[in-house]
Amino acid sequence: MASWAAASLSRAVARLYRVPGPGIRAAPQGASQPEPRCFGRSPGRTLHVSVAAHAGHNKWSKVRHIKGPKDLERSRIFSKLSLSIRLAVKDGGPNPELNSNLANILEVCRSKHMPKSTIETALKIEKTKDIYLLYGCRGPGGSSLLVEALSNSSSRCQADIRHILNKNGGVMAEGARHSFDKKGVVVVGVEDKEKQVVNLERALELAIEAGAEDVKEAEDEEKNFFQFICDTSSLHQVRKKLDSLGLCSVSCSLEFIAHSKVKLADPDLEQAARLIQALGNHDDVIQVYDNIE
Repeated sequence: MASWAAASLSRAVARLYRVPGPGIRAAPQGASQPEPRCFGRSPGRTLHVSVAAHAGHNKWSKVRHIKGPKDLERSRIFSKLSLSIRLAVKDGGPNPELNSNLANILEVCRSKHMPKSTIETALKIEKTKDIYLLYGCRGPGGSSLLVEALSNSSSRCQADIRHILNKNGGVMAEGARHSFDKKGVVVVGVEDKEKQVVNLERALELAIEAGAEDVKEAEDEEKNFFQFICDTSSLHQVRKKLDSLGLCSVSCSLEFIAHSKVKLADPDLEQAARLIQALGNHDDVIQVYDNIE
């Protein structure tokens, strides 16, 4: 049985580097596509639409993405992806054919050009040594943060996180967890497979058809995209449906989404950015979520 699982894993990783992920490649030149259709709202169903400001109009977006992820070197990005792989393996096993969350993370690794050897190393790490940790925190200006981590020492990790918080205007706060829901998030580009720009109205129609709960229009690293938010159990299904409807999916993951946003004054905004960057730089931290507008 062990040899069968190892062989399946090797084939899956090999395919990851040979074949583009579903929905990412453009349609062949001249291939026909069905005409766009308009879908009405399903009876008794409400779909929420959230619109984030475009580049240049949202200071938090600028502060967060310029001072945060852009400062992370290539090796640190791979380190965070390795943590995500280990967490997915811990939850659902090392075979991506039986673990859709792991399969989604491996596609992200491929898009970031993560070396095959690095992926295989993360997949083989002894999972019993890993402890999943989730810390609720209060940041500058009354903001809420969730720090997701994977460590072989919960006491050491907690002490480190507390130290970073104390240095940057934050504190541990168990109640902060209640400000977030865990959801599935499918990220797609603003162009479909025919290279036609998809506007928010069209994204709303496609979201209803795919079974998503929420649509957010946002930008990251000067690129615009849509986030389709759904229940965790329907993540894979929603992605497949969006791909079949002609959208180009970029990533697919489980994330913590804030119920509501808070707006911070400029000094608090700058301090929050420093805090989130410091937390994200810790070796055990997978992701830092916030409710900052």
